[in-house]
Amino acid sequence: MIYIAFILFTLFILFFVLYQWQYFLIFSPTYIKERRLCEQCEPLEIVTDDGISLEGVVYEPKEFKETLLFFAGRSHDSVALIQKLQATYPKSRIITFNYRSYGRNKGSVTEKNMLEDALHIAKIVQKNYGDFYLLGFSIGSSLCAYIASKMKVKGVFLVGAFDSIPLIAKIKFNCSIPEMFIKYKFPTIEFVQNIESDTYIFLSQDDDITYIENGRNLSKSVKNLTFYKEYENLSHKELLWDEEVVGYINGVVNR
Repeated sequence: MIYIAFILFTLFILFFVLYQWQYFLIFSPTYIKERRLCEQCEPLEIVTDDGISLEGVVYEPKEFKETLLFFAGRSHDSVALIQKLQATYPKSRIITFNYRSYGRNKGSVTEKNMLEDALHIAKIVQKNYGDFYLLGFSIGSSLCAYIASKMKVKGVFLVGAFDSIPLIAKIKFNCSIPEMFIKYKFPTIEFVQNIESDTYIFLSQDDDITYIENGRNLSKSVKNLTFYKEYENLSHKELLWDEEVVGYINGVVNR
């Protein structure tokens, strides 16, 4: 009996460690101290429903047609990223916020509060800046899909998107893992079924983070798929800044 109890206890500890370890696979809080905001950039701040202050930034050129609300990947400092974003989309007003524990933000990031905060941000942005397009990269694409499933937006650009974390794990480990063992879900495949807005998906066949099979599977469930393209010879991170991807998005928002 003691031997069996020891084995069960060991398995429990192992399960607990692996379960908690998933945090570091999904999130990578990043803070870049050396930030340079452009002359046309202005710091923003939003307070969540539970009192956490989230830092953000808006880039507003003298002349623009549309607004892009951007949600970054797992290892971005969104505020520090504004320099590159404004150079990439110079004719659009760009708004972005850091997640909890990212940048200068306090708190601890979870799937639940990421989704809730994203929707909270979107509602405030719409109230203060009007209608907007959503641009999401990697895990940020799941947040954009969630927002668009809850409110009307002008369009949704999903770059490096995926169906869900459990389905990514299934491909990565070549077996089905019971969902009870997977702490984070981010079920983008469920969110996209309720998006009324035009949805644009950009994938890389050589993506080794969110596999092409996950993106293809996601596209089958999109209610209003306006554009879908697979690119070659691009890594996960390269996809976000690819000239053709950027050119297409600029073409839509600047038309």
